[in-house]
Amino acid sequence: MSNKNHSGDSAQLSLFDILGLAGNIDSKYSSDEIEEVIGKLLAAKRTAEKHEENERRRREKEELERKAREEKEKKEAHIREVTCMDLPLDWENAFNQDVRTQGIHADSISDGLIFSLSNLGRVDIEYISSITGEDYKTIIGVLKGSIYQNPETWGECFYKGWETSEEYLSGNMMRKWKAAKEADKEYDGYFADNVKAIEKVLPPTVATKDIYVTLGSPWVPTDIIDDFIEHLLGDWRRYWYSIDNEEDFNTKHDELTGTWEIPFKSRYNHDVKVTRTYGTDRINALYILERTLNMKSVAVTDEVVCNTNSSGKKRVINQSETILAIEKQNKMIKAFQKWIWDDERRKERLEIIFENNFSCVRRRIFDGSFLRFPDMSPAIKLYSYQKDAVARILFTPNTLLAHDVGAGKTYVMIAAAMEMRRMGLSEKNMFVVPNDIVGQWKNIFYAMYPSANILCVEPKSFTPSKRESLLERIRDEDFDGIIIAYSCFERIPLSKEYYRNRLVYEQELIAEIAGKKNKATSRLKKKQEAVSKALSELAVAMDDLYNGVYFDDLGITRLFVDEAHNFKNVPIETKADKVLGISASGSKKCKDMMNKVHMVQKKNDGAGVVFATGTPITNSITDAFIMQMYLQSGELAMLDLQNFDSWIGMFAERSTEFEIDVDTSSYRLATRFSKFHNLPELTSLLSSIADFHQVDTLAGIPQIDGYTDALISKTNDFADYLKDISQRAENVRKGYVSRKDDNMLKITTDGRKAALDLRLVDPSAMFTYQSKVARCVENVADIYFKTTACKSAQIIFCDTSTPKTGFNIYDEVKTMLQSKGVPSDKIAFIHDARTEAQRNTMFAQVRKGDIRVLLGSTFKLGLGVNIQDKLIALHHIDVPWRPADMTQREGRILRQGNTNSKVQIFRYITEGSFDAYSWQLLETKQRFITGLLSGSLTERSGKDIEDTVLDYAEVKALAVGNPLVKERVKTANELSRYLTLQRKLVDSRIHMEKELLEMPGKISNQENNIAQCEADIAFYNGWKQENPEPVDSKVKKEATEKRKHLREYIHSSLIGYVLEPKEKALTTYRGFEIILPANMTREKPYIWLKRNGRYYVELGDTNTGNLIRIDNFLDDLQKHFDKLKNGFAKLQEREYQLKEELKKHESFSDEIEECRKKLEILNKKLGVDKT
Repeated sequence: MSNKNHSGDSAQLSLFDILGLAGNIDSKYSSDEIEEVIGKLLAAKRTAEKHEENERRRREKEELERKAREEKEKKEAHIREVTCMDLPLDWENAFNQDVRTQGIHADSISDGLIFSLSNLGRVDIEYISSITGEDYKTIIGVLKGSIYQNPETWGECFYKGWETSEEYLSGNMMRKWKAAKEADKEYDGYFADNVKAIEKVLPPTVATKDIYVTLGSPWVPTDIIDDFIEHLLGDWRRYWYSIDNEEDFNTKHDELTGTWEIPFKSRYNHDVKVTRTYGTDRINALYILERTLNMKSVAVTDEVVCNTNSSGKKRVINQSETILAIEKQNKMIKAFQKWIWDDERRKERLEIIFENNFSCVRRRIFDGSFLRFPDMSPAIKLYSYQKDAVARILFTPNTLLAHDVGAGKTYVMIAAAMEMRRMGLSEKNMFVVPNDIVGQWKNIFYAMYPSANILCVEPKSFTPSKRESLLERIRDEDFDGIIIAYSCFERIPLSKEYYRNRLVYEQELIAEIAGKKNKATSRLKKKQEAVSKALSELAVAMDDLYNGVYFDDLGITRLFVDEAHNFKNVPIETKADKVLGISASGSKKCKDMMNKVHMVQKKNDGAGVVFATGTPITNSITDAFIMQMYLQSGELAMLDLQNFDSWIGMFAERSTEFEIDVDTSSYRLATRFSKFHNLPELTSLLSSIADFHQVDTLAGIPQIDGYTDALISKTNDFADYLKDISQRAENVRKGYVSRKDDNMLKITTDGRKAALDLRLVDPSAMFTYQSKVARCVENVADIYFKTTACKSAQIIFCDTSTPKTGFNIYDEVKTMLQSKGVPSDKIAFIHDARTEAQRNTMFAQVRKGDIRVLLGSTFKLGLGVNIQDKLIALHHIDVPWRPADMTQREGRILRQGNTNSKVQIFRYITEGSFDAYSWQLLETKQRFITGLLSGSLTERSGKDIEDTVLDYAEVKALAVGNPLVKERVKTANELSRYLTLQRKLVDSRIHMEKELLEMPGKISNQENNIAQCEADIAFYNGWKQENPEPVDSKVKKEATEKRKHLREYIHSSLIGYVLEPKEKALTTYRGFEIILPANMTREKPYIWLKRNGRYYVELGDTNTGNLIRIDNFLDDLQKHFDKLKNGFAKLQEREYQLKEELKKHESFSDEIEECRKKLEILNKKLGVDKT
């Protein structure tokens, strides 16, 4: 056989031939032929393997596609199932057998929503269905626009997670928009209405020029700080020969402590920019930058000899070097604020961060008009603003009840607590109140709820021997309210277990943050060590010190704190040193309150606390942070503002300078918050907790037609003193006098004293009738004798010169009043009441009119004193220092319970003095606080409220009688008026927009009702034609007998169907189904008539007239139709009116801007800056 033939044969060999060939291979084939066969076999193998691989891939692809199709079909089926709004045929509404629906019937779905809010404190579709008889799908359709389903809480159940539009369309709208967009995409457009509604109300983006950013703003990413360092100082790498890891040089920032840390602060060696341009030889630029980021003051110190120290040395501030370092710090801040917005990509990135966290918050308007307060005494009627406040407490986790002094906050808290008890939102309510008003609280509580089960805890009942049994009662018994005095509350300890759990939680949180390299600051590590140490110490602490009931054992679910401003002195952890008014230690009682507040919140998912105070912000805007620590700590943490340093980095601008120490007459380095910024974002954040209300006559407050200003002409002696004041200010300014000897604080104080009475600054001055005291005495005596019959009382406030040996205003007023015929026993000084019993006796005498003129200071008489009953006039004989002082003073007379319908408030103003200007400053600051708390502040920046010392330019302008001062006061008042009008306008638009959103659902529901009623009228008219009244007497008698049996059947069935959980179709009458309702009470029997529409027919107690009532309703169906048509027309008209009104775009912004510009010009002309 030739090679050719062999080759040709081998190409045709089958697998079996090849196997056979292998047995004779030695004798028949050459090695080349075998090699050729092997090659072809290998090629065939590769082809087979490739074919098998392709086949495997094809099968895998088909399998994946099949699974993907199945998954998609499964998902689509699941989406259809959860969004179709269909219920199983055997579905049972849980509320049909719930006591909360017994005896409750709602005529309409809208009424059902009100009942749901009023009885459950939430939107509950099942509850509304149970009391209206409507199906879930219809209810949701009708309420569309009034309610929205929250994609974060619905749990894929079409009737769960519904919220009112006010609740859903408020808060952080960007966060909600993202959640709605994601859910809408996942559930094929199910949440499209949510997305549209949110987009319609999203707050406008804040322009970068309006965003305050500084070194230390907590929302600025650390890599931007690193970029700024290189921009400012150049590339640091040129100073390093080798770098193991560049990340080691990156700036760190941990949000828990708010600490910024710049590693390798000497990385630039002695570069000129580091030691000259932005630093000094004593402190380089990166050290200054790190201190600036951490809100620390920049101070350079020297070591000096000190014999009183054990070391023999101490460090003192080098004034000249420190001033230079502060100048470099300010230069660096300005450079940063200019640089940060230069790059478009960086600018866009920061805008998004700011918007997502801060500028997208929408204020919620609360409407409590739906509240019915079924358990409250009919004699008590709450005002609308009080109902709104109750609604806020019901619907928000924590509340700051910041109503004006005298506005009835006690009534709001009691009503809210009892409503939460009734709704099942709170099991045990505790009210923490000042010691001296426990009895007053008790009386108001019983007046509102006579059958309430109340426990009052006062010092006399909380003695050591009684304490344990009383705490056991609180723990074990079911009280509607526990009213406890401050001092008793402080004596209830928290358990060791509470502190241990808190420390463990803190330890875990720190560990989580410390595990991230860019956040592991040295301060965080120190805090971690401190927490571990505290845990160790707690573990070995003695357990036998107390073995009774702890506060956390009491089961408190709602904590109400009255006069909460008394608890603002909390310890504040901060790196910002030398800040006046900030305490690192705080007080024991305030720290205890903070711990107990957080304990209650921890056990109630972050909720459960109400703080009430008429003056939440008194000393500084930083008071707002303290209130947020109590009531908004979770929200602050989400925004990385949970520590004071981060908060001031976001909202405050610091200024550090040397000033005279009043106590030691030496210089000190003092840091103040010169301005506050990003105020609309701060007020939006506060608006989620703060409920603000200014008193007005509609709320039972006496009428006041503005202030009665008594202007006292300046005497020649006072004019001379003003010249002296002016010269002193000039000397201080030019440095002719040491600030130890004279300064602007002393000048301001002396100016105030001189305006009150020149004898307070010059003992040789003579009495003159041209004085505040004389004018005040004239007014007081005049009112005293005019109101003798009704025994009206008056208050005189004076803080400047209180009773003491020698000349003082109090004794001067009393002496002069006596000379005018006012009996001595009708005049009293609050300072004479030195004990609580004496104070209570004095106050009772004022309330009765036995004491008719009471003099006091703001501190002793202005806080928490209820003597308003007969007060007819209040006299500010001097100007209070702070807006809170003014509020507290006037809250004594402008208060519910004052029997006078109209009162007067006098302000005594000495011409040419600081008085008028000081009053205007107070009003400006109070307006600022009002805007901040009410959520209506539009100014992006403002000065702090604690700034009460007049500067040089102000003193000079006032002393020389500059007419521009009067013009400034007038312009500031105009601005105040326009700002108030703008706030009212914005609130009105929010209400109208809400109503307009609800209109489509209401109109659609009315159209359906009209169509159904029209069809039922046509049917009923046809039925009457087919069934005329019988004429034949026999037929008539049979018909009468049938009607008798029917009405008896209906009546007996109705009586036997009281409080049944389900509806029941009873019979058919004249083509309409008669349905017995669910949860009907015996006192109010009714039925449903149903054909196309569904109609409520109220029946009587006996069977006689019930069938006639049904006949009359059917015969008058046309009237019902006409009412529906009329209602439809009104809805359309209302919708048109709302749209037209919203088209107007009314605004007072032009007037506001004009006033602001005018004020700015006047300030420049006067040389002042008091915005």
